[in-house]
Amino acid sequence: MGTGTTARKQETRHLWYVETLGDGTYGVRKVNPQFVPVGKESVVDRETLLAEYTPEVDLYNSRIKPAIVKLDKTLDVADGHRERNEPLSAEMEYSKALDVDETNVRATFGLGLVYLGRNDREKSRVIFDELVGLDAAFEARHKHLFNEFGINLRKNSLFSEAVQYYTRALDINKESGEDENLCYNLARAYYEMGEWGHCLEFASRTLAVNDHHEFALSLCRLALALSGKPKLQEKYGKPPVPPDVADKAADLLGVKNGDRDLIVAEGMGLGDDMTISLGD
Repeated sequence: MGTGTTARKQETRHLWYVETLGDGTYGVRKVNPQFVPVGKESVVDRETLLAEYTPEVDLYNSRIKPAIVKLDKTLDVADGHRERNEPLSAEMEYSKALDVDETNVRATFGLGLVYLGRNDREKSRVIFDELVGLDAAFEARHKHLFNEFGINLRKNSLFSEAVQYYTRALDINKESGEDENLCYNLARAYYEMGEWGHCLEFASRTLAVNDHHEFALSLCRLALALSGKPKLQEKYGKPPVPPDVADKAADLLGVKNGDRDLIVAEGMGLGDDMTISLGD
């Protein structure tokens, strides 16, 4: 930098956190100024690792490992507060974790669940926007939090957000094949919105993976039962079921036109006092 007597060299060093993946490859993530690994993981082979990276064992032992342990303890404390229904304390601890790692998936999910638990829709939507932008939020290791957050979106009547959330999850995981639970959750969200066409589309995709899926079959029975029955539609707060959707529900259930009422009655108990379980 500079010229003549002002010329000098400047070296910039980047720190990376490397984990073995057990198949001859290594996961690499950046280390932030708080000495915590953050961001999306890149995968390198052994040759690249040896050629392009230099071990910093002392730095790992003195700064990085303690920072990781401290962050994990903060998250454990936050989770404990949330599980004991202590939302203010949980919010404080999750916020501390996000001060250290602003993209921490566990902390983001936890904070979102706190906001959903107290029906703070505005802050819940902010967290939702952050989560749908994080690929890591939909990884298998976060499945429990992912499911809990999606269910709470629906329970807080954030149906369009739930649809976007599960659609994003399907898109990210499409290479691993259709997921019956993601498809059903989409069907259930569309049911809550009264969108029968999309509801039956994803119920069908659920049953294509698992033709004995109890709740997907229940959605089909419900669509068939409400078809042409204004009192039941009013009870469930749903719009009329289009004839083609009712036909699709019958096909998925293997019900012939002449046997519709009989088979639905046997499976659910037709009548104005009909009830049905669609799961949590």
